Amino acid sequence: MRYKEMAASNGKPFPFKHAWAILQTFDKWKLRDQETAPKESAMLRMDDSEDEEKERNLGKPEGTKKGKQRVKMEGEASSLREKMEQMMKAREELTRKTLETKILITEKKKEVKLAQVEAKREEAKRKADLEERMIKVKEAKVWKELMVEEKEHMMMSKKDMDEEQLQWWKDYKEDITERKRIFRGASSTFRGDTPMSGGGDGGVDDSNGGA
Repeated sequence: MRYKEMAASNGKPFPFKHAWAILQTFDKWKLRDQETAPKESAMLRMDDSEDEEKERNLGKPEGTKKGKQRVKMEGEASSLREKMEQMMKAREELTRKTLETKILITEKKKEVKLAQVEAKREEAKRKADLEERMIKVKEAKVWKELMVEEKEHMMMSKKDMDEEQLQWWKDYKEDITERKRIFRGASSTFRGDTPMSGGGDGGVDDSNGGA
């Protein structure tokens, strides 16, 4: 706003905001905020006075005071350039580190996801193995019960049986044999083997005719 009020600005916006963002923290420029803005006529007179002074001093050697001021201004300008270069380098370094961090986080997420997938696969395999073992235990139990039932039936004495009892004995034996066949087929379908893979049907020979 102060710049726009100057006659030389021709109403244009202040073009050095990037420099003001740094200089406004210096005490020298903080004091300027406490000053009242110069009037347009005063600014015109100041510009004319500066031009007249330049014309009068044209060709004259530079005084000690002005020389010191010039050196000081050049030093401040050089320091400002260095600070701006440092800011640009710091910004570039920050951008680079931010990009590296994002890449690292992305890679880490991929590793974690792969680990989770592998953990789920191992858990599923463990459950499948456990279920298979439980099925084998149940199969062994059912097979054992069938074998015990068959043995007890075969150990029954047929000596005193009449025709009807003998027929029942034969039918019951066939029933046990059929159940063993069905059980053996179901086990073979599920696992590709049988509970009695060592050969034979695990049955009891009834050639002794009882007793």
